[in-house]
Amino acid sequence: MSEILPPDHLDVDAVLHALAEMEVEFVLIGALAVGMHGAVRATKDVDIVPNPAPANLERLAAAVRAIGGRQIGVDTEFLPHQPTDADGLAAGGSFQLATVHGQLDILQAGGSIPRYGDLAGAALEAPYEGLHVRYCSREHLIAMKRAAGRPRDLLDLDELGADAT
Repeated sequence: MSEILPPDHLDVDAVLHALAEMEVEFVLIGALAVGMHGAVRATKDVDIVPNPAPANLERLAAAVRAIGGRQIGVDTEFLPHQPTDADGLAAGGSFQLATVHGQLDILQAGGSIPRYGDLAGAALEAPYEGLHVRYCSREHLIAMKRAAGRPRDLLDLDELGADAT
């Protein structure tokens, strides 16, 4: 099997509309959430933390299938869990996907990513291109950026008016 590479384009509107069309419940994190807090930064992907409820994971798996989601940079033949299947999503892994609209990263609790319930409890909501998008709180975003500690995360912390420690 040939390696799936990240797409060279991103249509944020199309990704978010595809998720909304399937009524997927999620909290937006990452660079797009940074932007929702007023600090504009370019990004190559849409990062979400989905509601882990079985019915929501069914809808998410259907949305991933509908937009041609395939894992990036891995040989999926030997992976036990697939993002196109609700049971694969329920296993709790994180997935980087190439889709027809660009890269979608499905991140679930673990490492620097808080549980969906914690994120959702503090999430904010804003209109975006005809949708109502839920995005993580500034506090959660700062904690995730500090924990990740990559150079771009440190720049995001500065843009968010927070220090790196």
